[in-house]
Amino acid sequence: MPQRIRTAVLLAVAAAAVTAAPAYATVQSGSGTINDPWVPTRAAHITCQTATLFGNYTPGQGHSDPIATLVQGNYIGVRYITSDHNSADVFWHGTSKWGFLLRDCFALN
Repeated sequence: MPQRIRTAVLLAVAAAAVTAAPAYATVQSGSGTINDPWVPTRAAHITCQTATLFGNYTPGQGHSDPIATLVQGNYIGVRYITSDHNSADVFWHGTSKWGFLLRDCFALN
């Protein structure tokens, strides 16, 4: 009988650990290079009427290489906001594309 109780307690503890609330990811600054450490994306949506998704961003020089135009309400995932806070590395769920987006054109959900 004590073995059954011990097993039940261990199973209850393991189940509680599995159902614990997940830690929330925070948006982190990055350099815009492929060598940055992986950061989970945060859910966000486009707030500007239209916003261009760019292939590259360099602080001081700005965005370059347009990829697509997103419209207000499109959902995106934000990987990180650049160190100068003018852009963000984002994932556009509509087409599964990664790119850079002007920071003023989205809001975190």
